[in-house]
Amino acid sequence: MLKARVTAGIAILLLGAAVTLPAGAVALQSQVALLDVGAPGGGASRNLEIVTLRRIFTTLGIPVDEISSVDRLSDYRIVCTAGALTNTALSTVTANAFYDFVESGGVLVSAGETGNALFSLFGLAKQMPSRQRYRLSFTGTGPALSLIAPPYLRTISLGNGEKHFFDDVIWSHGAALAGDAAALGVFDDGTVGLSVHPYGRGRAYLLGVSYTDSVLLPQTGGSYNAERQYANGVEPSADVIMLILKSVCASVVSPFVCLSTIPYAAPVGLVLSHDVDAQSSFLDSLKFASLEATFGVKSTFFITTKYFTDASDIGYFDVPENAGAVRELGRRGWEIGSHTVSHSVDLAQAPEGDPAVTRKTYDPVSHLSVWGEAKVSKELLDHGITGQHTISYRSGDLAFPRSLIRVLEGCGYRYDSTYSANAVLTAFPYFAFEDQDLSSHESSIVEIPVTLDDSQGALTPDNVSDVVKEWLDVVDSTGGYGGLTVLLMHPSDTRTRTYKLQAQEAVMRAVAAQKGWMGDLATAGAFWRNRAVLRFTTLKRDDGALVIRVSAPDRDIDPAIGFEVAGAVKTVEVQDSEGKKLDYSILTRGGKLFAARRR
Repeated sequence: MLKARVTAGIAILLLGAAVTLPAGAVALQSQVALLDVGAPGGGASRNLEIVTLRRIFTTLGIPVDEISSVDRLSDYRIVCTAGALTNTALSTVTANAFYDFVESGGVLVSAGETGNALFSLFGLAKQMPSRQRYRLSFTGTGPALSLIAPPYLRTISLGNGEKHFFDDVIWSHGAALAGDAAALGVFDDGTVGLSVHPYGRGRAYLLGVSYTDSVLLPQTGGSYNAERQYANGVEPSADVIMLILKSVCASVVSPFVCLSTIPYAAPVGLVLSHDVDAQSSFLDSLKFASLEATFGVKSTFFITTKYFTDASDIGYFDVPENAGAVRELGRRGWEIGSHTVSHSVDLAQAPEGDPAVTRKTYDPVSHLSVWGEAKVSKELLDHGITGQHTISYRSGDLAFPRSLIRVLEGCGYRYDSTYSANAVLTAFPYFAFEDQDLSSHESSIVEIPVTLDDSQGALTPDNVSDVVKEWLDVVDSTGGYGGLTVLLMHPSDTRTRTYKLQAQEAVMRAVAAQKGWMGDLATAGAFWRNRAVLRFTTLKRDDGALVIRVSAPDRDIDPAIGFEVAGAVKTVEVQDSEGKKLDYSILTRGGKLFAARRR
C-alpha cells in the first residue's frame, strides 16, 4: 500500500545537500523515482536505460531519486523504470510489487519490451517487436500529452526522415491492447506505441521504444537519418519523449517545480554564432558585432585559422587586416571560438593524429588530422589574441569525426557546436559521449547543436522576408517547449550587401520584443553546465509560500538559473543555502509561474 504522506511536492535533484529548515517550514518530499530494473537486488548495473533516464531528468531539471529496489516503490507517487521488463529479467516478487504499487494509486512509466507477466498491468493483449516502424503519432488529450499539444510535436520520426535510407531502424514494440487500456500513440503500422491503463487506483504507462534508442542513440549520431529536415526547421523527435515524461510528472506532482531550460527562464532562447571561414568574412565580422552591441548582447565568432595556400584559397588568417579584425573582436569582449585550421571537407574521415602536434609540426595539406585541426587552431588563437582562452569549437562543414569529442576534451575545450540539432533530434544541449558510440563514456564537453544556418543558399538577397519568418517560427516553436535555438550566420557576402545583417536584426528584434534571451555559445554552455549540477529543495511555509532552497551560497549560483512552477501556488521565494532571499522576480506565462533573476 502507498504510505500516507504528510506533504506533497518534490525534493532534492539526485543527491542534494542537507538543508536546515527555517522555522515554520516543512520540506516537501520527493515523489518521483527512477528504478534500475537491471539492479533489483540493490546492486549497480551497466544499464544504459538508467543512464538515459538520468540524463533526461537532468535535462528537464526535474528532481528525482534513484532507487534499485522495489522495496521503496511505496515511497513515491511516480516510478519510471529503466530496462526491459521481460519475464526473465523480473522476479515474481518484482512483478507483484509493480502490481501492488499501481493498484495502491502509484503511476508506473515504462518503456520498451514487456513480458506477459505484466500484460494485465499495462492492459496488453500482445506486444510485437520490429525494426521497421518509422513514425510514432500521438493522439488524444490525456495528462501524458499535455506538453505536446502543438501539431509539430504530435508525430516523431524513428528513422528515415527525408528519404528511405534504412529498412531496419531502432527497435520498437507495438502493442495490441486489452480491456480498458487506451492508446495515446500509434506506430505507422497501426500498432500501439504509447498506452495508459488504469489499474486499481493508479495507472500504468507503456512506451513502445526504449529511452536509449529514442533519446540517447541520436546524440551519438545514430538516429538512422531520422531528421525530416537537416537545418532551418524543428525536429523534436527525441525531445517529445522527454516532454511526455515531464507531462506525466506535472500531472501528478503538485506543486511541480523544475529548472528552466532557457537562461533567465525566458520564453525563447537564441544563441548567436558566426563561422568566419572566407577572406571577406573577417572585417565584416565587426559589422555583426556592432549590430549585436545595439541589443546589448554578444555572439561567438568561430575563426578558421588557415595559414597556408591551397587549391581552395590563400592563407587568409595571416592577412594583417584579418588578424587585426579578430583581435578587435576579442578586445570588444566577443567570444572567439575555433573553426579548425583548414575547414577541410575531409575532416570527418581524417585520422585522429598525434596529440603532441603543434603549429610547427602540423601539415594539414598532406597529413590532415583531428588533433591538428583542433589543437593547432586553438594554439594560434590563444597566442594571437590578448587574454584569449579558446573553449568553444565548431568543425568546418559541421564535420564530425568519431574521435572529435575526445580530442576536444584533450585540448581543453568545453563546448562544441558541430552537430545539427535536427540530426540529433533535440534542441537541448547535452554532455557528449567521448566517441560516437554508446559504449564510450560521457565527456565534459557540452554539445550545443546548430538549428538555423544561412549557408548553401538558405538565405539570399531575394528571400530575406520568407527566411526570417521561417526562422522565427523555429525560434518560437523550439522555445515553446524549452529548447534553445542556435543561429549560424556567416559574415560572408556582406562587403557591399546588407541582407544578412537585415535578416539577423529582424530575428533579434522579434526575440527582444518578447523578452527572449540572446547570447554567445560559451554563456549558454556555462548555464547548461551549472544547472546540471545544481541541487534544490522545495519547502512549504506556514503562510502558504513555496520556498525554493538552492543548495549553494548566492555567490556560487549562476544568475541565469531560473525555475518553472506549476500547481496551486500563489507566492514563490528563492533562497540560497544560507537562507538568504535572492532577487528573483516571479513572472506568469502560460498558466505557470517562472522565477528568474533580473538581467
